[in-house]
Amino acid sequence: MRPWYVTRNKAVVRLVSFHLIAFSLHVAAQTQVPKTSRSHRHPGITQTVEVNIPEFSMVETSLDADLKRENLVTSRDKKHDAFTISDTRLFVMENETKKILEIKGLPLEWRPFSDLSWKNNQTLMFDRWSQPHYGVHYSVNIKTRKLIVAAPFGDP
Repeated sequence: MRPWYVTRNKAVVRLVSFHLIAFSLHVAAQTQVPKTSRSHRHPGITQTVEVNIPEFSMVETSLDADLKRENLVTSRDKKHDAFTISDTRLFVMENETKKILEIKGLPLEWRPFSDLSWKNNQTLMFDRWSQPHYGVHYSVNIKTRKLIVAAPFGDP
């Protein structure tokens, strides 16, 4: 027969181990990356900004098959792909029809697009930095082909 303190120590070790595992799982669950990428949680943007960029358009185009598609992101329903070419041209492809639309008319056309992500199956979000500490966050509704948000932001 074991002494009482050995049995008691095993119970304490099991209890402490259980609590450590439970706490670790809780912390891991809290630190999971959400569906919307971190790049689109700009602290300075707290509400939708009215958009008035008359030059904005989404024009149907064709691309050479040998052009390298960069920063490819696919919508959750897999119906659309968004990608850049040479970082300064942004495209959306409808995967069923293979129709390609180019997003045009946004200011600073020589600056690269960054942080492409899908908010939902029809809203594409991306940024364009005008300088190292200042950029513009955009959201485009692919279905209606309308610019929803054009909001300036700075480094936090």
